[in-house]
Amino acid sequence: MKITDFLRNLITIMFSNGILLVSQVLVGIALPKILNVNGFGNYRIFILYCSYAALLHFGFVDGILVKYGGTNVNYLDKRSLSQLFSFFLFLEVIISLIIIIISTFLFVGKYKIIFIAVGVYTSVFNLVTAFQFLSQAIMNFGMVARMNGILASLNIINISIPFLLLYFHIIGEFNYYNYLILYLLAYGVILSIYTYHFILKTKLVSLTIHFEKKHILDIFKIGLPITIASQIANITLNLDNQFVSIFFSTDDFARYSFSYNLISLTISIVLAISTVLFPYLNRQKEQEVINNYNQTMSFMLLFIYLTLLSYYPIELIIRFILPEYIGSLGYFRILLPGVAITTSITTIVFNHYKVVGDMRNYLKNGLISLILALGLYVFSYNIFHSIYILAYASLIALFTWFFLEDYSFRRRYKIVRINDYIYIICITILFQFVTFLFGNLTSFTLYFLGYVVLSFLFEKDSLLKVYQILKHKL
Repeated sequence: MKITDFLRNLITIMFSNGILLVSQVLVGIALPKILNVNGFGNYRIFILYCSYAALLHFGFVDGILVKYGGTNVNYLDKRSLSQLFSFFLFLEVIISLIIIIISTFLFVGKYKIIFIAVGVYTSVFNLVTAFQFLSQAIMNFGMVARMNGILASLNIINISIPFLLLYFHIIGEFNYYNYLILYLLAYGVILSIYTYHFILKTKLVSLTIHFEKKHILDIFKIGLPITIASQIANITLNLDNQFVSIFFSTDDFARYSFSYNLISLTISIVLAISTVLFPYLNRQKEQEVINNYNQTMSFMLLFIYLTLLSYYPIELIIRFILPEYIGSLGYFRILLPGVAITTSITTIVFNHYKVVGDMRNYLKNGLISLILALGLYVFSYNIFHSIYILAYASLIALFTWFFLEDYSFRRRYKIVRINDYIYIICITILFQFVTFLFGNLTSFTLYFLGYVVLSFLFEKDSLLKVYQILKHKL
């Protein structure tokens, strides 16, 4: 791996994700002001079910990333690629039509609107993801960055237009289904640009009605275990949301889901690491990937737990700009440390399992984690009937999932190290303690000092390496 190329691509993606983050911040703040609490809850229900749309590509996009990851664009088989994408287009359109038809006859009221929108979103999103993963595979990170920038611009436009129309009393109200239309149009624009780039401009892909069954099945065979594992992870991550949406009111779900909306703002830039990491790991020898696992995980934990400081400015923004969502801060405070666990799994653990070709073990651990999480949520709800207890249960469920996946990988390759587990538990307790007992400034100071002390105690080598790198650069 050329570290300079990796860092340059990482910075490119992080910068574009940063622009996307700014747009998401604007949407996250403005949309709850434009929609009432109930309308925002309905929008978040749409987002919740959209999170399952990726299951309906049946492994195709993951198969593309794994098969072509790190491949030089000059060596791509355009004929095979064209057959794959043509078949996938046909498949996704059929799936969307089925969802739309079923939703039209099965649901009424808001759920009819929501699930018809989910049907449209499914094919558009999965096709966009397929082109995005192809861009990542051939290491065209500039294309991914440009698409992020365009999507950010569309997000800002989509929230600015209704805001201005309401502000100047040109329209009397703006409903959640109006925003869903704008949301879907934005992804439609992104899909149109990707289609133009790959089909008309570079001509890497062309539409055809002739398919080689074996080649298509090979892609699904490669990608399906990864997709299933990803969706088990997705269900695990959304299980508490699902419980709140089913057993509590739409307003309660709106406030709880809003806390996840805030959390998503803190991890947008971090996910750039996952975007860039796999094609580079895929080029390395397996033993080299395994040998670097400890250090990679340590760096990730140090970085992620530092980003928990984002809680404090976000808390101030909510208190002064969105006081009707102050109730979400309690959930946000509890859930935020789970970001470190989630991103460590999705960026480090998941990618390493993919590179060493051990997705069956990852899938098995994920399934066990899901069953344990489901049992934990059922127990928590039946005993306490409290959203706060469900939020704490989610932290326990996430740590259990991380422990099973991480320890299994370490044990298999004889790189067991318990420091990371102790570090995660201690720093999570620290964050919960200081944010619960103290005000913003005192809590900020105590958490930062505690972060430095705990990082030195449990991640000393990596912390000193980071310090030496920064000292050398500065």
